[in-house]
Amino acid sequence: MGDLVRRLVSGNKARYRDEELDLELDLAYITDQVIVMGYPATGIEGLYRNRREDAKKFLDHHHGKNYWVFNFCPVKENSYPDSVFEGRVSRYPFPDHHAPPLAILPLVAREIRLWLDGSPERVAVLHCKAGKGRSGTMACAYLLTREIARTAPTPDQNASDKELAKTKAELVMNAMPADEAADVASSGSDSQPGDDPIKHEMTAGGEKAAEEQAAAASAQGATKAAAPKRKDTQDSLSHVLELHTSKRMKRPSSPSKKLKQGVSIPSQRRWLYYWSLVLAHQAPEGFWSTDPEVLARPSPKVKLTQIKLRMRELSGFKTNLVRAVNTLVDAAGLSKTTAATNSRSQVWASLARYDDDFVETLEEWERFTRDESGDMGVRRKGAEQMEGQTFADLFKEGRFDSKKMVRSFARMGTLRDGDIQKEESKTDGKIETLLLRPLTGDKWLSIREKIEAEEKTPSGSAANVESEDASLYDATQTLKGDGGVVLDAHRELRVKLYLGQVFMGWFWFIPTFHMPHPRGGGEQSATLVLTRKEIDFPVGIGSSIIDVSVSMEWCSEAADVVSPPARQGSAESMEGHGEPPGVAATMQAVAGGEVKGMAEVKRAADD
Repeated sequence: MGDLVRRLVSGNKARYRDEELDLELDLAYITDQVIVMGYPATGIEGLYRNRREDAKKFLDHHHGKNYWVFNFCPVKENSYPDSVFEGRVSRYPFPDHHAPPLAILPLVAREIRLWLDGSPERVAVLHCKAGKGRSGTMACAYLLTREIARTAPTPDQNASDKELAKTKAELVMNAMPADEAADVASSGSDSQPGDDPIKHEMTAGGEKAAEEQAAAASAQGATKAAAPKRKDTQDSLSHVLELHTSKRMKRPSSPSKKLKQGVSIPSQRRWLYYWSLVLAHQAPEGFWSTDPEVLARPSPKVKLTQIKLRMRELSGFKTNLVRAVNTLVDAAGLSKTTAATNSRSQVWASLARYDDDFVETLEEWERFTRDESGDMGVRRKGAEQMEGQTFADLFKEGRFDSKKMVRSFARMGTLRDGDIQKEESKTDGKIETLLLRPLTGDKWLSIREKIEAEEKTPSGSAANVESEDASLYDATQTLKGDGGVVLDAHRELRVKLYLGQVFMGWFWFIPTFHMPHPRGGGEQSATLVLTRKEIDFPVGIGSSIIDVSVSMEWCSEAADVVSPPARQGSAESMEGHGEPPGVAATMQAVAGGEVKGMAEVKRAADD
């Protein structure tokens, strides 16, 4: 009975059956040396996930002391003492369903490589909660260090290299399957089966940008060794993603069905694209530089001037449903205000990032552990301690991961009547286009007052209730007027979209990877366009999204001294309390008949 429950929870992931030990685990060998598995749980959770004693029994029996565990769960989510696996545990925590701070990828990849290079008998065991998104992202991050750095095959090529080479021959690269959430979100879409939005995003303008950077370097007399062509880098990433998918996911029972993606969250795949460019020395100029002169200067800044959201007009049923959900959320005391939804002025976006100290510390360790050869996937010898502290010391006592790790710092919404346009399309029907602009405190207040006026809220129903950093009442710090929100071009950004209090989807990106380079005088701008399939968890009301366009422009170098808005958050948010949209998104997904994506939506919105 227990194995049946675990199979149901595993869903489309492959499971490992060990006849010798009479065990069945949510576990897969991606290569002979890289294992990905679900969380080793105890108690009630052990009834539907890998039982901790079973995971340890399996690893001890097959690998003795030659395994090292990499845990990506924050303390607030799941934790266990290192002694469970005799001290052979490293932690790199970040929230479920999210992209991590980018610097975690090289740190993880380098430690895995250092461990595996010690002996061909060694294995790296990666897990998060489900053993899919976060673990898959990090497994691919390591495999990319082998894939991109490889030259001609050699007789002593290790198992990882051989597996990758074999996969290249076996897999068709242009048929990348859709993930479970996207299956729900893309009903009625014009996309062809097997379309991979991130592959499209990688190629869109990528080669031209690479050519421009190469020309600029040549003009400056650059003498660096030639980096792989961007096309080769894209192929390497595709190979690695396909390898992970082929090993981690269960083969469909019907030949007509496509294999589900292993790393399926678009933002996590986007992060692997960034990492592949870093590995191939094709990252934007100045990104993660070790030049003392560059480090002494302020980070380059961009302005996010507007977000254009195109949506199919909601049916009367969905509009009433969202109104009901917002009212119920308010009545349940899960938010600070009730949001009316009969006006598109209640579509808004929250901008968020990781803790600045956390990211700066990770980037400092990335520079410290980087090998002198310039190979971004290799850890420098003697880099175990920095100023008497090991990397593991960073996460002792939950310094960075015992509370909420991602918090908002700005809001964007419609400001004028002209910011909402309606049109009709032959392919998408009735469409509404909304321009979301930065909201200063007074503009946010006026929108809030309009919301309250339109919704007949019982007196006192919004008082003395739990708050959240993404709630409608939070103050916003942005540039005055409509100039834009100042962002660190090299830092991660999450854009989370709402309709009233209902979560519609989010996406992560790093601005500098989408901006023109090199930065020069005059106005230099860029627009990042993401389709619905390139947005994380766009189910329920989010399935009405057609695309999102993010407009950015470089700030002048003189403006680099300007700091991005400070992250905002109430005391309750700092303690990690839940977010109203988690409940709202789940309810409207169920009511809309989209039960398949319900669990992912709620967990994503809660995160």
